Amino acid sequence: MRIRKEFAIVMLTALITSCSCFEPTPEAGVKFSTVDEVAQAVTKPSTSIVVLDVNPESVRNEKGVIPNAIKLSSYDKYALSELPADKNTGLIFYCYNESCGASTEAANRAITNGWPNVSVMRAGIVGWNALHK
Repeated sequence: MRIRKEFAIVMLTALITSCSCFEPTPEAGVKFSTVDEVAQAVTKPSTSIVVLDVNPESVRNEKGVIPNAIKLSSYDKYALSELPADKNTGLIFYCYNESCGASTEAANRAITNGWPNVSVMRAGIVGWNALHK
């Protein structure tokens, strides 16, 4: 019985860290965007603001993708070349929902690498779908 409990704890810990369902500390400069602000950015696509999806393909298949969003290969190991070359472009990252920290991790990485205008839509694809489906 004790082995099962320890195994369950190990598996739960692995699941939590693998899905980034934790609250990372945002870097200075990370702002938060609402679903409405993201809707404005995607209905009037421009080169000054882009929306970036950091969800895994399984989530994209189940929940969809915000229209015109760039699908990053990973939330933490994406190639910097996947981001706009112009570092003055505004970046809005999103992941699954308010409990998911993957978008904040991705945003922190962008800020660390020189993109100054970065925000996170905390509501994620779940929040988007609640208002746009």
